[in-house]
Amino acid sequence: MKKHTKRYQASTERWGIPTKENFWAPKTRPGAHPEHRSVPIVVLIRDILKFAETSREANFLVAENKVLLDGETVKDKNIPVGLMDVISIPDLDEHYRMLFDQHGKVRLSPIKEGSEGWKLSKIENKTVIDSGRCQLNLHDGRNIIVDDADGYNTKDVLKIMIPEQKIVEVFKFGQGNMALITGGKHIGELGTIVEYEIVKGPQPNLVHFESGITTIEEYVFVVGRDKPEIKIPEVGIL
Repeated sequence: MKKHTKRYQASTERWGIPTKENFWAPKTRPGAHPEHRSVPIVVLIRDILKFAETSREANFLVAENKVLLDGETVKDKNIPVGLMDVISIPDLDEHYRMLFDQHGKVRLSPIKEGSEGWKLSKIENKTVIDSGRCQLNLHDGRNIIVDDADGYNTKDVLKIMIPEQKIVEVFKFGQGNMALITGGKHIGELGTIVEYEIVKGPQPNLVHFESGITTIEEYVFVVGRDKPEIKIPEVGIL
């Protein structure tokens, strides 16, 4: 597998890095997030955060265990970083949450002190395992096993401690809760859910917001109840 790709073929516009400055761009390793929805951590360190001038310097930071992803030491500079992942540089006391802005570009939202130890993860599906317990499969590749599945449904969002994966809160997918739109022409916008419309047929179900925006359920990520738990790029709500 190639370790790099041509910049004009990579998602450099979404990454927010120049297309013509260099010929090659790092290639994301297979991981928890799909390639079109993630960024290699070397790009975040070098091109977005500016903590390194070259790929070699970024690799040195990784090799020296200076970079954490969701509370765990990063071992590969091309590991994918996706929606809601937490990037930390403990030596600099810097912590960021990976989000997309209203132009669909990658934005690292600074995390205030004390909030870097948790993240939001969306339940993609759930399955019953051999022991009779339930396994929650999350959007970031995590699997969490719970004894009672009744309190958890697909599209709900968990607030979990990282890296231990302890569930501390559940934000239900439903009317009255705040949600972030993570795809489509309204990407990066925040609003209150007013209706979930189940569409008969092959088309995706729809979610209607208080602002009048409508999008498909796949693009809806609940981030809180009466206010968002995280800081949203450009919207600026805490």
